[in-house]
Amino acid sequence: QGWPYFTEHLVLATPDNGVATAIYAACKATVKVGDGKEITLHEETNYPFEESIAFSVSTGEKVTFPFYLRIPSWTKGAEVRVNGKKVNVAPVAGKYLCIHREWSNGDRVELTLPMSLSMRTWQVNKNSVSVDYGPLTLSLKIAEKYVEKDSRETAIGDSKWQKGADPQKWPTTEIYPDSPWNYSLVLDKTEPLKNFKVIRKSWPADNYPFTVASVPLEVKATGRLVTEWKIDETGLCGVLPEEDAVKGDKEEITLIPMGAARLRISAFPNTRE
Repeated sequence: QGWPYFTEHLVLATPDNGVATAIYAACKATVKVGDGKEITLHEETNYPFEESIAFSVSTGEKVTFPFYLRIPSWTKGAEVRVNGKKVNVAPVAGKYLCIHREWSNGDRVELTLPMSLSMRTWQVNKNSVSVDYGPLTLSLKIAEKYVEKDSRETAIGDSKWQKGADPQKWPTTEIYPDSPWNYSLVLDKTEPLKNFKVIRKSWPADNYPFTVASVPLEVKATGRLVTEWKIDETGLCGVLPEEDAVKGDKEEITLIPMGAARLRISAFPNTRE
């Protein structure tokens, strides 16, 4: 269960009686800063799906303390503004930026983290490639088919299914691909990500972006079906094919952030053309 650990590390106290934002997500934190004064820091953002992060300070009286902002190593050209004015210190990727000043009620800090597409090559995995957008690793968008199973049949190993428990109240749901998943990525020989297109969609009404249907960001790319790449004898995705595997015609494919997918292909055979 990673969410509690994620949440407790969003806003941290610092040894110099300040505050640091180590991980970014919408939240409110009440903290003691300076000489022990209590403030509330309100963070508003749709990060990591969007580039902007805003903080507002609520305090009963003016208070001086350092405010640290983590600048991720993947970003270039990050920008920080305080009450609309750009700070005179250039953010450095992979470092913290410190704003040490007297803070008043309603002060606002705006952090912009420009996102761009990047690629990694896995030499030990058939030279397959993964595509990232800012902090997000992308996965193939695969239609999902949900199949409900009797938990008495699927409970294995140390699951310790209790005799007499009603399986209809504790069903097992298995998810299978309902669209092709075995694609290679077509990459430009000189500029691999040249033809990839980032598409932003509306933020979901339920405020939950981590599903295939509601994820607010997609990337359009080109793929070729690799027919010899199949499900293996265990029912799982088979080992990636060799680089010279026979590939089908070009097709438009869609990539989405991996966290929104239940079925994930995020290391692709590559075809450079």
